[in-house]
Amino acid sequence: MGIVEVLVAMLVLAVGVLGYSVLQLRAVSATNDALTRSQAILILRGLSDSVRMNVVGQQSGNYQATPGVFNQSGAPTAPGASCTNVSFANYCTPAAFAQWDAYQYALIAFKMGIKINMLTCPGAVQSGAGSSPARQCLLAAWGNTAPTIGSNSTTVPYDCMQTAGTYNAVATCFELEAY
Repeated sequence: MGIVEVLVAMLVLAVGVLGYSVLQLRAVSATNDALTRSQAILILRGLSDSVRMNVVGQQSGNYQATPGVFNQSGAPTAPGASCTNVSFANYCTPAAFAQWDAYQYALIAFKMGIKINMLTCPGAVQSGAGSSPARQCLLAAWGNTAPTIGSNSTTVPYDCMQTAGTYNAVATCFELEAY
């Protein structure tokens, strides 16, 4: 009878230890997700501030039109012109600065395992010719999520947002609207 009691006690203890181990793994996963989310917020806030400071580059759409910067298959491609170490005689144009700036933020995000993108938000309308572009959605995604707007919520990589402007339930991403 004593052996049965010891076996039952060991079984209860084993279930408790197993439950605690699963809880610990879940806590570590939640902590990693919170860290990634915080890093994504900092990157997108920095990019949105840079976009606001470069009004001419923003109005001409140079941030979105930067080829290879918001590359979802690998590291971002550096633009042709570098806007570092420029002198007054070697002026960096707003368009070149927009491309260089977008590249720098995309590179920082890539090194942290985050993919970023800049798209026109669903339902956004541009005011008129010469005005600021329509509301921009800055997207940061990690894991099995792409920083895109679409209807894919069933296959990897998942779209971050649906075309209606709502998050996909399975997505691991963050969206920041910039005006």
